[in-house]
Amino acid sequence: MDAIKKYVAAGPSFVVLYLLLMFPTYFLPYFGSNSAVVNAGLAAVDAAAGGGNGLNILMFAHLACLGGLVLISWLRGAVVDKGWLVIFPILASVFDMVPGLNWIPLIPTGMHLAAIIVGVSSRPVTE
Repeated sequence: MDAIKKYVAAGPSFVVLYLLLMFPTYFLPYFGSNSAVVNAGLAAVDAAAGGGNGLNILMFAHLACLGGLVLISWLRGAVVDKGWLVIFPILASVFDMVPGLNWIPLIPTGMHLAAIIVGVSSRPVTE
């Protein structure tokens, strides 16, 4: 497990994984993954049709990508002794998923850039 943690938290793999998980958060909203109206509409249609799940599966994919960003930022923050690094993807998630706040597009982008820059420019702490 420590080998996986070290690999994920290494500088180059941190950037690659962060970018791979970040890109879906920019195109999934075009399909309604962060829209409260779309998710409520799908739930109502599914309930009327007698279905049981009712939520947009893309919302869960969006949440999984954001959760992955939080996880790898937390791991990188532990390696470079900057535990506060995780706050950037958390704020990006809040501004990406909360209705009303998701109308401000540049804040998640700024938070993602800050996480990448701080995460990569920090040196690992030697044990």
